[in-house]
Amino acid sequence: MEKKILVVEDMDMTREFLIDVLSEYKVDAVSNVKSALKQIENTEYDLVISDVRLPEKGEGVELLKIIKNRCPDTIVIIMTGFGSVEEATESIRLGAYDYIQKPFTIDELNIKIKNAFNFSSMRTENRDLKRKLDNKPSGGGIIGKSEKLEKILDTVDMIADTRATVLITGENGTGKELVARRIHSMSGRKDKPFVKINCAAIPEGTLESELFGHEKGSFTSAHKVHPGKFEQADTGTLLLDEIGEIPPHIQAKLLRVLQEREIDRVGGKQSIPVNVRIISTTNKNLLTEIREKRFREDLYYRLNVVNIEVPPLRERRDDIALLAEHFIRIYCAENDKEIKKMSKGALKKLENCPWRGNIRELENWIERAVILCQEDMINEDSFMFNNSNSIETSKVEAILKSCTIAAAERLMIEERLKKFSSNRTRAAMELGISVRTLRNKLKLYKEEDSFETAISV
Repeated sequence: MEKKILVVEDMDMTREFLIDVLSEYKVDAVSNVKSALKQIENTEYDLVISDVRLPEKGEGVELLKIIKNRCPDTIVIIMTGFGSVEEATESIRLGAYDYIQKPFTIDELNIKIKNAFNFSSMRTENRDLKRKLDNKPSGGGIIGKSEKLEKILDTVDMIADTRATVLITGENGTGKELVARRIHSMSGRKDKPFVKINCAAIPEGTLESELFGHEKGSFTSAHKVHPGKFEQADTGTLLLDEIGEIPPHIQAKLLRVLQEREIDRVGGKQSIPVNVRIISTTNKNLLTEIREKRFREDLYYRLNVVNIEVPPLRERRDDIALLAEHFIRIYCAENDKEIKKMSKGALKKLENCPWRGNIRELENWIERAVILCQEDMINEDSFMFNNSNSIETSKVEAILKSCTIAAAERLMIEERLKKFSSNRTRAAMELGISVRTLRNKLKLYKEEDSFETAISV
């Protein structure tokens, strides 16, 4: 593919000279910053060659800053005049690949350009290699090769090393936290703290203290100074999981942190500066929450500078085989079993399943299959669900509509015990709970109303 170069030079003679000597490339040439910005808005350039001093108060260094912000993969070479080495050095610090001092020869320029394109190719190859390694089923990485997943990874590559806040949206179990961790691991903060807080799991009364910290004596049980998650994540990344669950008064305080980059501990008298990259996740539609007056619109736009929507598993069926293989390896290792193979029929059954619980649900089923499989092949019978998933959908919906959650849970347990002839182990497996949890629930039911069912181990 023909390389595209943008030349930014105010002297007509030099500009025409560069157009002439760079004839093997596709070259656009402009004389000022304003025209250069218009060009990069409409065209993706591989290389920009810019004079360090340009007219209309538009300096080449300022243009460099804008290019590196908007087009981080575009390489920039700065042209400097005699006595401008300091400016050239500053441009390197700000992200320019190299500089060339006027007057220069054609050979000198060609060598600089060749080296720049070689560097760009190596960078792309390294990035692709890193992605391939990350996508291998080695645990902890993002597994898959579907087109939608590739688009997500491309976005992560582009924004990982910026300070932009990121809002990751998607259904439960789709892997939003893995995307957040990948952004952190590919950023300049990768060796700094990655701190996570589940906003839905922390009681409202303590969430403020958990986020922003508190001073000794600020409330009854505050026996010592407690640094919050923002301080713990300083210089690193803070993941605000389920951001849609935070109450309005904490939303206001969070907005101030994003604007001022400083926090106030509960009971504190002095603001504390923090350098934290914020990534948020939610399974809620925050625009709906805004319309219902449950979420601040100004906070939404602060959090949603970059949005990454993680698709449900039913929209990335090409990834199911890779994910299944990944989980088989994990749970065979955890349970000291030889690596199992999966029959074509079993894989087809997985690929036809709607996966309302997404990757988390798939992992759960694979774990059960590995544990219960007594042969070297996981076959269709290992997955005891129809295409509507698990127990009959209509029956579950009827239960949930007519009962409390506790009652629905009990009915589901009863059904599983009947299905597996009162075998606790298999019933617990299909319910996704431990045998101990099942035993405790049965004990509770018995205490409540002498719930007695013949159960065999």
